[in-house]
Amino acid sequence: MKPHILGLAIVALIGSTSPAQAVYLSSSGSGQVLLFPYYTVNSENQTLISIVNSTDRGKATRLLFREGRNSRVAMELTVYLAPYDVWTGSVFSIAQGGPANLLTLDNSCTVPALKTSSSLPRLSNGNRYAPFSNAAYSGANDDAGPDDVARTREGHFELIEMGEVTNAARASLSALTHGANGIPADCGQLELAWATGGYWLEDPYTDIAPPRGGLYGSAYYVDALAGTMQTVAADALEDFSGSSLNIAPGRGQPTLAHANSGGFSEVVGADLIVDGVPVTLLYSFEQAIDAVSAVLMADQIHNEFVTSASVGGASEWVVTFPTKHFYTDVGSGPAIAPFTRVFSTATGEAAASAPIDFAINAWSREGLAIECIPPFNYYGCIVGVPPPLEPSRLGWASNVVSFNQLATSPNSSAILGSSLNFGIDFFDISDRGTLGEG
Repeated sequence: MKPHILGLAIVALIGSTSPAQAVYLSSSGSGQVLLFPYYTVNSENQTLISIVNSTDRGKATRLLFREGRNSRVAMELTVYLAPYDVWTGSVFSIAQGGPANLLTLDNSCTVPALKTSSSLPRLSNGNRYAPFSNAAYSGANDDAGPDDVARTREGHFELIEMGEVTNAARASLSALTHGANGIPADCGQLELAWATGGYWLEDPYTDIAPPRGGLYGSAYYVDALAGTMQTVAADALEDFSGSSLNIAPGRGQPTLAHANSGGFSEVVGADLIVDGVPVTLLYSFEQAIDAVSAVLMADQIHNEFVTSASVGGASEWVVTFPTKHFYTDVGSGPAIAPFTRVFSTATGEAAASAPIDFAINAWSREGLAIECIPPFNYYGCIVGVPPPLEPSRLGWASNVVSFNQLATSPNSSAILGSSLNFGIDFFDISDRGTLGEG
């Protein structure tokens, strides 16, 4: 199946100055930025998160959870990782239709202090948790999409290394380092550093060196009632930033648009492979997000699906556009290439979305082409030659593509429970009422 998601439409700035470094997609899964394609608390799922610092250096990182329609920030957490530290957390739901919530039993320092803050609500077992918020897309920040907290129940998230923590002036590295009891020496010092009069609020470069990567992570989608678990490793970006990005909490920053080459370079580079050839594209500093988009873009997606009833097979794909909102969430202006539609108030299929056209090619296990006819907002597919295809659309930042579920789960996906779902049914031409085995 090959949805034509994006063309390679971002234009490089050709200049004479090469950047000191160029952002690239890490082949090892380790880097300065981790991109997690999905989180969900729908259909009894919870999302477990693991973030690993594989280096002997302390790390200051910003974790941003973005709701799946328009990538507005629903939860922000600053996580400080000691050398060789691992931070774990859980995104879960308490009530149907309620917000997603974040909980951690990890001892690593966070701002706010998620595990111990007396201002946060408690579960019956005493554990503190933080509800996700709709503030970024409601009230004065309304974006024309739904404004209830249920919108926070699925989306994508990213971790950005802001810098390496040192002991140069205030012993910040010592404060976050775990002792023999597994407890950091003084997490309160790091909280106060961001408070009024705090040393990071006054000088964010104190005890902070430029980021150097070495982070990797995974997400686990667990349905305890069904006894299922799916796992995905985060995509990692390396050489994202050559300078410190130690920005105060509560601002939804740094973001993927903060890519830089360090120093006073006026361009940001992107290293990627085009038709098997290594290429470095250069973008102006004002177009830094284009460098990140360039290393993530694809004009085709190839993958498998299994829906055979004999083995209880079911398949869903997650297709996420982590930089899309920089091009489509632009207020009253036009969408920015390579995207063509803004996040809009239109009715029908385009309501509260920024649709991307794509087409499908599919083959059976035996290599037989399955041609698809789009009746409405999903595909019914038959073996044979149909009329000319109309494009279908993926509308959101995070999209779940489900297969052969429309009869049993027409409004959401059966596995992940997604309401940001695009359903595809495959029908055998000899018996169109019978779902094929794809």
